[in-house]
Amino acid sequence: MEKISKPTVVDTEKQAQWGRVTGRNYIRPTQTDRAHIALNCYEPGANDEMHCHPGSDHTFLVIEGECTMKGLNEGEEYKLTQHQAVHVPAGYFYQLNNTGSGRLILYQVSTEPNPKPKIGKVLYGIDTSLKEHLLEPIG
Repeated sequence: MEKISKPTVVDTEKQAQWGRVTGRNYIRPTQTDRAHIALNCYEPGANDEMHCHPGSDHTFLVIEGECTMKGLNEGEEYKLTQHQAVHVPAGYFYQLNNTGSGRLILYQVSTEPNPKPKIGKVLYGIDTSLKEHLLEPIG
């Protein structure tokens, strides 16, 4: 993405790529050297893998739908509905799941790590020696 030096309008509907086999759609309308803004979209039943972002905080606001965020430890499960948000600190392993009956749209704000880590996204059980069974969706 090119450097932003003036107010910039982005049509996220045109950037969207619905119908992907993964059921997930990621749109990044803006990014600077300090922060990223994105829309994370999940079809019903879709989820991402258990992962963390070393050095980068993330905040997710539910625009539409229902999200269940799961951490690694017992009891780390948070159900979010429209207009609720969750802050995920850098290095925290989590998994986002669409546990509603409709499309889930999350507004994401994340910080740009400084200095940049060697790996921006660490997958649990793949990039680490942790157990694979925790990669399964909630439900």
